[in-house]
Amino acid sequence: MERQLRAHIETTGTSLTGWDQKATERPTAFMMTTKFAGVLVLKVGPQRQLARPLSAVQQQYLMALEVASTYFTLPSG
Repeated sequence: MERQLRAHIETTGTSLTGWDQKATERPTAFMMTTKFAGVLVLKVGPQRQLARPLSAVQQQYLMALEVASTYFTLPSG
């Protein structure tokens, strides 16, 4: 995770939001997981939906990890 996040920062020349909403160029896996601690996925019948939309910071991390935002609602498998 960290390697992918840091590679994204290096190739794009941007930083990610870290602790205390400050920009960081050295994100950690723990830092990233704390950003998703409050994500709640609701299953209504066969469909899944998020209790709240993803924040801009969460979307920023998903983009850096090259993971689609639909990962929570349309899991593969």
